[in-house]
Amino acid sequence: MVWMLPSAESGKFWVITAITYVIALGEFPHVVAGSTDAFLLLVSGQIGFWECIAGYLLPTLCGNVIGGTGLFALLAYAQVRREI
Repeated sequence: MVWMLPSAESGKFWVITAITYVIALGEFPHVVAGSTDAFLLLVSGQIGFWECIAGYLLPTLCGNVIGGTGLFALLAYAQVRREI
């Protein structure tokens, strides 16, 4: 989204809406947004510390890093593929 918004001009709302929709449609968890739920469960005693960290936060962080890197690689390639 960081690379798409500057060139979106008046379509910024639709860029944000489309990307958010795809993430929600695929039910992909996000480490920042989901950490609120994880910490609430931790504080309320419904899950333990290690379950919060190792069962949710670390796997989600790894998935976000891998997915973000892959998405960035695809976007970067799409921008320069004719020049290669």
